[in-house]
Amino acid sequence: SASLKCLITERHDWETGGRQQQLQFILEKAEEFFGSGENQTQIQIRLFLPPGAAPLLTKDITISREYDNATRRTNGFPEMGVFPSSFIFFEEIAEEKNVYDVWWQEDKAIVMAYFRHAQWVQGPNTTYGRGRLSTIVPAPVPRLIDRLE
Repeated sequence: SASLKCLITERHDWETGGRQQQLQFILEKAEEFFGSGENQTQIQIRLFLPPGAAPLLTKDITISREYDNATRRTNGFPEMGVFPSSFIFFEEIAEEKNVYDVWWQEDKAIVMAYFRHAQWVQGPNTTYGRGRLSTIVPAPVPRLIDRLE
């Protein structure tokens, strides 16, 4: 079986709040992780809140087709509006295809340091600030990263 992976993508301060219900992905990483962006992709997520607890909810969401600004995004996932500025984790699980465990971690510095050898990609800067950071790493990933190894 193929090795499992985890997509880690950044959510900025200016993307947070109840009206910001989509998470944008850098196209290169979204296509590498979810497949081609020619069409939207249906996935199921198991949302963990807090990360170490049992799943808070399981639901089907959509990863959009490619947008003109070279991104893809979540649709049908209004709960994203409560996610703070953080790194968001989408981790493949062994049992089923297109089912992902999802959680976030607010301490961005420790996440970056923990995965310092990963191949990080930075999206384009915008009028709001620097471009988001994203990487794909082997799974499983620790649910709570609070120390360097």
